[in-house]
Amino acid sequence: MWEPLQSVLARLEGSRFVWKVKRALALHTRSEARSDGLSLVRMCNRLEIQWRARGLHPWDRRLPPGDQETAFEEQLLEDTEAAITRLFRALPQVDVIDLSVLDQTTDDVLMSGTVCRSTLLQTRSPQSVRMRLRQLGINLSFSSYSL
Repeated sequence: MWEPLQSVLARLEGSRFVWKVKRALALHTRSEARSDGLSLVRMCNRLEIQWRARGLHPWDRRLPPGDQETAFEEQLLEDTEAAITRLFRALPQVDVIDLSVLDQTTDDVLMSGTVCRSTLLQTRSPQSVRMRLRQLGINLSFSSYSL
């Protein structure tokens, strides 16, 4: 029930943001005699963000080392996909997200990439998380897997 309302509010917020940009470009609001202003041709809002990956879930710490690595990688992929989706949903004015996911202890880059909102909307759900992230433009840099 709340999702349609949130969608409408997100669109309104995005429209409000564009209106603010156009208003800033309308130079005649500075008490000028001329009524023409600068016309908006293209606009793109970009978010640059980094976060640290979560540690392995306590339940998975009893697994053999190879299984721990697999569980960590699956968690990392799922967390990243969820974060991207939530960021775009929470920030309707953002068109592009540049992201880096860092190792919790070493700050090594585990994943990085640039995701466009339009690409996210075109990605098909039935594929694996790894494939969806690859299609979004995310590069993996962690141990056993590389896209």
